[in-house]
Amino acid sequence: MATGSANTQNYRNALTVKAFKQFNFDAAHQLPDWPGIHGHSYVAEVWFEGPATDGYVVPESVLTQQLESIRRTLDHSNLNDLMEMPTSENIARFIWKALSDCDALIKVRVLRGSIGFGVEYTRDDAKQEGLASS
Repeated sequence: MATGSANTQNYRNALTVKAFKQFNFDAAHQLPDWPGIHGHSYVAEVWFEGPATDGYVVPESVLTQQLESIRRTLDHSNLNDLMEMPTSENIARFIWKALSDCDALIKVRVLRGSIGFGVEYTRDDAKQEGLASS
């Protein structure tokens, strides 16, 4: 049985695959309905979809480098310095914008696990706001 040629054939005719990567960050912010500055621990998930033509939807080394840059920007920051209204929804938008040149990007989730709260910002949301092409 020739498994090598079958694997090569699978990559050429790659099925669509969904992949995601998570990162954690801690940050402070101040909101109108919570006037004191306070902080949270967040988990961000970034999802991609596409053919795994070389075994990857997005090469993990590239993804790790890009997400680490975003994580460093957000981690231990005052989110009010990065965006006007630093809600979870706008943090998801901020991450989307930082990755918007990646055609395989399909959604960004931002979670506050300690209270069981999260948001999801999708490609459809980004299209409605003019942040993604059709």
